[in-house]
Amino acid sequence: MQFIKLTHYVLRSLRDKGYNILRSTSSLSSENPSWYPDTVDLDDFTHWENNEFRLLNIPMEEKHLLVIEDALKNIDEVDLIGEVWV
Repeated sequence: MQFIKLTHYVLRSLRDKGYNILRSTSSLSSENPSWYPDTVDLDDFTHWENNEFRLLNIPMEEKHLLVIEDALKNIDEVDLIGEVWV
Protein backbone atom coordinates (compact mmCIF):
# COMPACT_ATOMS: atom_id res chain seq x y z
CA MET A 1 0.00 0.00 0.00
CA GLN A 2 1.09 3.54 -0.67
CA PHE A 3 -0.06 7.15 -0.88
CA ILE A 4 -1.02 8.39 -4.35
CA LYS A 5 -2.19 11.81 -5.56
CA LEU A 6 -5.91 12.47 -5.24
CA THR A 7 -7.49 12.70 -8.70
CA HIS A 8 -10.89 12.08 -10.26
CA TYR A 9 -9.52 8.83 -11.66
CA VAL A 10 -8.57 7.68 -8.13
CA LEU A 11 -11.96 8.75 -6.77
CA ARG A 12 -13.80 6.80 -9.47
CA SER A 13 -11.61 3.77 -8.82
CA LEU A 14 -12.32 3.91 -5.08
CA ARG A 15 -16.04 4.39 -5.71
CA ASP A 16 -16.04 1.37 -8.02
CA LYS A 17 -14.44 -0.66 -5.20
CA GLY A 18 -17.31 0.29 -2.87
CA TYR A 19 -15.82 3.20 -0.94
CA ASN A 20 -17.96 6.31 -0.55
CA ILE A 21 -15.92 8.67 1.65
CA LEU A 22 -12.35 9.68 2.34
CA ARG A 23 -11.40 10.45 5.95
CA SER A 24 -8.56 12.70 7.04
CA THR A 25 -7.05 13.83 10.33
CA SER A 26 -4.72 16.27 8.57
CA SER A 27 -5.11 19.93 9.41
CA LEU A 28 -7.92 21.62 7.52
CA SER A 29 -5.36 24.12 6.25
CA SER A 30 -2.91 21.44 5.11
CA GLU A 31 -1.69 21.88 1.54
CA ASN A 32 -1.27 18.10 1.19
CA PRO A 33 -3.75 16.26 3.43
CA SER A 34 -3.62 12.49 3.82
CA TRP A 35 -6.86 10.67 3.01
CA TYR A 36 -8.02 7.14 3.90
CA PRO A 37 -10.89 5.50 1.98
CA ASP A 38 -13.85 4.21 3.96
CA THR A 39 -17.43 3.06 3.51
CA VAL A 40 -20.34 4.30 5.60
CA ASP A 41 -24.11 4.41 5.26
CA LEU A 42 -24.30 8.07 4.23
CA ASP A 43 -28.00 8.40 5.06
CA ASP A 44 -27.38 7.38 8.68
CA PHE A 45 -23.88 8.80 8.96
CA THR A 46 -24.70 12.41 8.07
CA HIS A 47 -27.52 12.89 10.56
CA TRP A 48 -26.54 15.32 13.32
CA GLU A 49 -27.69 12.84 15.94
CA ASN A 50 -25.10 10.30 14.79
CA ASN A 51 -22.21 10.19 17.28
CA GLU A 52 -19.63 9.32 14.63
CA PHE A 53 -20.66 12.29 12.48
CA ARG A 54 -20.62 14.62 15.48
CA LEU A 55 -17.09 13.52 16.33
CA LEU A 56 -15.97 14.53 12.85
CA ASN A 57 -17.31 18.03 13.40
CA ILE A 58 -15.35 18.96 16.51
CA PRO A 59 -13.37 22.01 15.41
CA MET A 60 -10.41 21.40 17.71
CA GLU A 61 -10.00 17.86 16.38
CA GLU A 62 -9.95 19.04 12.75
CA LYS A 63 -11.10 15.65 11.50
CA HIS A 64 -12.83 15.91 8.18
CA LEU A 65 -14.17 13.85 5.33
CA LEU A 66 -14.77 14.04 1.63
CA VAL A 67 -17.82 12.37 0.11
CA ILE A 68 -16.50 10.75 -3.05
CA GLU A 69 -19.62 11.21 -5.20
CA ASP A 70 -19.92 14.85 -4.15
CA ALA A 71 -16.25 15.47 -4.96
CA LEU A 72 -16.64 13.92 -8.42
CA LYS A 73 -19.63 16.11 -9.20
CA ASN A 74 -18.56 19.38 -7.61
CA ILE A 75 -14.77 19.65 -7.36
CA ASP A 76 -12.61 20.35 -10.39
CA GLU A 77 -9.58 18.10 -10.84
CA VAL A 78 -7.19 21.03 -10.26
CA ASP A 79 -8.83 21.74 -6.90
CA LEU A 80 -8.39 18.24 -5.47
CA ILE A 81 -5.56 18.21 -2.94
CA GLY A 82 -3.80 15.57 -0.93
CA GLU A 83 -2.82 11.95 -1.20
CA VAL A 84 -4.89 8.80 -0.69
CA TRP A 85 -3.69 5.62 1.01
CA VAL A 86 -4.43 2.79 -1.43
